[in-house]
Amino acid sequence: MNVQLTLDKKDYRLGDKILATVKVTNDGKSPAQAAKPRFDLASVSFLLQRDKSAPTPESCLVRTGQPVETVTLKPGESTQGQIELLAVEPGSFTLTALHGHSGPYAPGFARSGASRSNLENFKVTPAQKGQRFKARVTTQAGSFTVIFFPERAHNHVLSWLQLAQKGYFNGIKFHRVVPSFVIQGGDPTGTGTGGPGYAIPSEFNEIRHVPGILSMARKPDPHSAGSQFFVCTAITPHLDNNYTVFGQVEAGMDAVAKIGASEDNAGKYSMQKVEVSIE
Repeated sequence: MNVQLTLDKKDYRLGDKILATVKVTNDGKSPAQAAKPRFDLASVSFLLQRDKSAPTPESCLVRTGQPVETVTLKPGESTQGQIELLAVEPGSFTLTALHGHSGPYAPGFARSGASRSNLENFKVTPAQKGQRFKARVTTQAGSFTVIFFPERAHNHVLSWLQLAQKGYFNGIKFHRVVPSFVIQGGDPTGTGTGGPGYAIPSEFNEIRHVPGILSMARKPDPHSAGSQFFVCTAITPHLDNNYTVFGQVEAGMDAVAKIGASEDNAGKYSMQKVEVSIE
């Protein structure tokens, strides 16, 4: 299959939507099955590359576990779709679309098992130097503000911010509270089993789990994070390199501490509103 990637523009402001059109054409001599382009490992994923000197030179933008529709393409026929990304990190980047990966996610998948598109270069610039994404989480215990680390966990930050901008977290409870450990939320069912309908693979990094760190909860499979996240209320070194750190509380740890003071607070406090901003 021939895969063609087109971006709606080359220069973005931090916070802009990035519209990626992926066109898949049967360049063979016989009819063939192809997944209709949508944001899922079995259909379309992306490889985001930074400067080689960056601490994390590349990030895989991947979601898994969603239904994917296939079509039969005659020779020369195409199917295409538009996938919405978000400019979450300033800098210069190269984006590649990967189509039709077979099998489960594994590190290094971007180098095999999928058809690769052309390269698309683009730049993201903040309106003012030093600006970054923030989120203000309002609860019955007060509010706290978080900042994000897209340069370490771009895929996780992208997913979390896209969910937050849609109002996904509004009203969701902190269903799990373990004093001197974590407060955990992000499950719309409040049971610890819910999620957004897809999973995102791990992006383990060198950032340590200390008080105020924002990290993703997951199932035993390291590539099973969804929308559930936790905020550390203590130093927890056994979580390091086992869970993906993607942000940190910048202000309002008193509210986090109040929620995390007792196991009895599980389900008592909710994210009444999550407001995303660029400051």
